[in-house]
Amino acid sequence: MIEPDLAKKVLDAAVAKGADYADLFAERGVYNLVLSDDRKLRTDLYVEHGVGIRVVVGNKTCYAIGDSFEETALLRLAAYVRDAAGDAGKSRGIIDLRRQSTLRPYPFAVPGASADTETKVELIRRGEEAAWSTPHCVQATIRHRDLQREIFLAGTLHGNIITQTLGLTEFAVMVILDRNGAKESGIRARSFYQGLEALTGDDSPEGMASKAAMIAATALDARDCPRGEMPVVFAPGENGILFHESCGHGMEADLVEKGSVFGGRIGETVASPLVSLVDDGTLTGYPGSFEFDDEGTPSQRTVLIDRGVLQTYLHSSTTARKARAELTGSARRESYKYPPIPRMRNTFILAGGSDPEEIIRETRRGLYAVDTGGGGQVNVFTGEFITSIKLGYMIEDGRLTYPVKGASIIGRGIDALRDIDMVGNDLEITHMGGRCGKGQQVPVGVGMPTVRVKSLNVGGTGDAFNGGGA
Repeated sequence: MIEPDLAKKVLDAAVAKGADYADLFAERGVYNLVLSDDRKLRTDLYVEHGVGIRVVVGNKTCYAIGDSFEETALLRLAAYVRDAAGDAGKSRGIIDLRRQSTLRPYPFAVPGASADTETKVELIRRGEEAAWSTPHCVQATIRHRDLQREIFLAGTLHGNIITQTLGLTEFAVMVILDRNGAKESGIRARSFYQGLEALTGDDSPEGMASKAAMIAATALDARDCPRGEMPVVFAPGENGILFHESCGHGMEADLVEKGSVFGGRIGETVASPLVSLVDDGTLTGYPGSFEFDDEGTPSQRTVLIDRGVLQTYLHSSTTARKARAELTGSARRESYKYPPIPRMRNTFILAGGSDPEEIIRETRRGLYAVDTGGGGQVNVFTGEFITSIKLGYMIEDGRLTYPVKGASIIGRGIDALRDIDMVGNDLEITHMGGRCGKGQQVPVGVGMPTVRVKSLNVGGTGDAFNGGGA
């Protein structure tokens, strides 16, 4: 893509006025989509390439992007960003020096990143058949996406040159059922840094369609969730998105700098002693994994909370320099169009010592949250969050009884962490579908064992919760 000698020449030009460090990030990307929406098939291919050069001077950052890998263009880009950084009184926005209208979507006419078109269409057809064979199905959307990014990174931060090829495979199924005018939907989505071999078993097109249909069918039979303060037991796996949203973002160092509720609390107890929270970019095949982050720092396993005590934050080079902290391999960017910022990778609570069935038995009355619906909102400065419960079950006398829907959970992440009083031994880390947004989109993984929070404020459209508790 770019020869090492040329990369060195460009970086020499970028730091010629005394910058602390600079990097050059170039990539070629191929993005494929095969989509069935109500049995109407759509196939697309999107290709792009470009380069970004970053210069850091003290607490100032300047970033510029272009679309040529030629020496003259790269040297011009380096000089532009170098001079802009030298003149800037503060961090600059992204300077876009690309030629206009050079990238556009194309009809899908060539093989995709990991398999030919016909193979992907067959996967979609299998998902279609499984979804539409579900009783009362009135709408089904099945989507396959894959991308292949060839990345070249040269930087003065580590004095290294990194080449990586990242190949992401995504598959998702949405099913809508209509029973006598009552409609409910179910969604199942998975994301892998693997090829199509990952789409097997429960994660096959049929398996995902079955799961999505089951969620919708159960919701049709569900009652409105009671409202009020109650114990909540979270099922293992994808419910880890709750702690990703309510706590994880508050431990990203750029948000800590801006006043996150977790700021200034390293060494303090911020969670129950039963809780250890990890962010790990080294898990093979998971959507938040990679060998090197987007600054060339080796990926690693970072313990954020150890038995209730906050240990560190997730850092990029710029935040680590300000905080005089160690790098965590957490600097990520969606593409060459963006500078790297601290981001989560695969975030999960470690397994505890309780049997999951025991956690249910020891909860006299409360809510068992099966599916949190894939996300929520958080104010990282106050720690307040809200997330939906797409599907759950009431716990009565220590056993699961009837399904409920329409619930939401409102609280403060730090309070929820402190109120965890039982942690199961059944940790599941999931290949979560979708992307995490923070000005730019990146794939992430989440996970957790069965966890009980002894009291949370549950909003619902049912009757007021009638006492009980753990």
